[in-house]
Amino acid sequence: MVVPSLAVFLGLIAIPIVVVGLVSLSEWTGFPADGIRWLGIENYRTIAGDDIFWRALRNTLLFTGLTTLFLNVIGFGVALLISTRVRGTGLLRAVIFLPALLPSVLVGLMWQRVLDAFGFVNQILQWLGVADQPIFFLGDEQWALWVIIGVTVWQFAGYDMILYYAGLQSVDRSMLEAAALDGARTPATVFRVIIPSIWHIVGVVALLNIIGGLKIFDVVFVMTRGGPNRSSEVLATYMFEQGFRFSIMGVASAIAVVIVVLAVIASVARFRLARRLV
Repeated sequence: MVVPSLAVFLGLIAIPIVVVGLVSLSEWTGFPADGIRWLGIENYRTIAGDDIFWRALRNTLLFTGLTTLFLNVIGFGVALLISTRVRGTGLLRAVIFLPALLPSVLVGLMWQRVLDAFGFVNQILQWLGVADQPIFFLGDEQWALWVIIGVTVWQFAGYDMILYYAGLQSVDRSMLEAAALDGARTPATVFRVIIPSIWHIVGVVALLNIIGGLKIFDVVFVMTRGGPNRSSEVLATYMFEQGFRFSIMGVASAIAVVIVVLAVIASVARFRLARRLV
C-alpha cells in the first residue's frame, strides 16, 4: 500500500508543484517550440509590483475569510437543527444539501440569470417597492464580490452541514444528559459540551473551506470574470488570465505558488492550533 500511495502523491501532488515552481522562475509562453528562459525571481518581482495582483490577493483573502465564517456558522447551526427528531428535518437536510451536488459552473450560470437586471430578484424587489430601477448586482463594483460570496455560501452550506451532522453523532449522549440535569441552557450546552467534543471536526471543516476559498475560480469566472473593474478579481482568475490569455506562464505559475503557500500556511496553522487544544 505504501508504494501505490507514494506514486499517487508524487504523480498528482509533489511533481506538479515542483514543475510549477520551476516554471515560476522562468519565461515561457506555454508552447514547447518557444523554449524556456531562466529568470530567477523576476516573475515574483513582477507580481509584487502589480496592483492588480494585490487587489486579487485582498479579494481572495476577504472571500476566504467570510465564506469560511458563514459556511461554518450556517453549516453547524443547521446540523444542530436537523440532529433533533423534529418532523421535517429530513426534508430540510435534503433541500440544503442539494446545491452542493450541482456543478459550480451551472450554479454560476443559474444565479447570473436570477440576478440579471430583468431576473427574478430584480422583479421581486421592484414589485415590493424596494427598488425603482433594476440593480445590476454583477455589474456594480460594490455588489459583485459580495454576491459571489453569497452564492458560494448558498451552494456549499449543505456540505458543511453534512460534515457537522456526522460529527454530532459522535457526541457522548451522557454528557448532554448531565448538562441537562445540571440545568444548562442550550447556548451553554453548545459552547461548553458540543463544540469541544467535535473541535477536531471544526478544524477540518474550516481548513477545507479555507483551501476551497483560496483556489476559488469557476463561480467567479462564470459570473463576473473578475469584473467589473477587477472588483471581484481573485488569484485564480488572475492566474488564468496571465497564463491562458496573455501566455505568460511564468507569472501565472508564480501566482499559483502564492496560492499553494497560503494553503500550506493555513494547514500548518490548523495543525499547530489543534495540538495546543488537545
